[in-house]
Amino acid sequence: MTYLSIVNKILVRLRETEVTSVAQTSYSRLIGELVNQTKREVEDAWKWIPLRTTIQAVTEVGTFRYTLTNAGNRFQFLHAFNDTSNLDLELTNARVMSGYFNGESQVSGSPIKFDFNGSTDGDPNVDVWPVPDAIENLNFDIVLPQVDLSVDTDILTVPEYPVILGAYAKAAAERGEDGGFMFAEAESNYQKALADAIAIDAHNVPSELIWGID
Repeated sequence: MTYLSIVNKILVRLRETEVTSVAQTSYSRLIGELVNQTKREVEDAWKWIPLRTTIQAVTEVGTFRYTLTNAGNRFQFLHAFNDTSNLDLELTNARVMSGYFNGESQVSGSPIKFDFNGSTDGDPNVDVWPVPDAIENLNFDIVLPQVDLSVDTDILTVPEYPVILGAYAKAAAERGEDGGFMFAEAESNYQKALADAIAIDAHNVPSELIWGID
């Protein structure tokens, strides 16, 4: 569903006139902001399948730090895999990695461990160990939230129904219904729609809901 369509569905619920562009009126622009606010809430509530992607880092001999380009600062890590050697990469912590790098002798080879260490231009850095001794492809599976909707034709990636109901609830609160029946009912509908959408998405990744299963 497009950004404009979502805004218009909310305007109809508010008994307001539909618009031909999100930027058409000051009120439609406000609704647009509430849509993006709710979109972020929905994105952060679950590791949505439509938001999952893989970012690849190609190693260089003797280089242990790589940037996950375009991952940004809102990503959620899922899994890492050395596609060249067919080995899982184990996520460890900075203390352990420091022990490896500060040891008496440096170890080189095919990476099997990594940690997140700082960022470059807003994208996360990963340090890998052992220090690569060959060119290899490291795949990092992450959940990558969509950038804020800005153009009328932008398509929402996460389920639209919770976003519509959540933005509508916020619009009801902005109108002075905060704490009233209208807002309480709208907020309840939003939370139920979000829970239902998560349940549907989670049905396709059942192993992630069972502790101890990779």
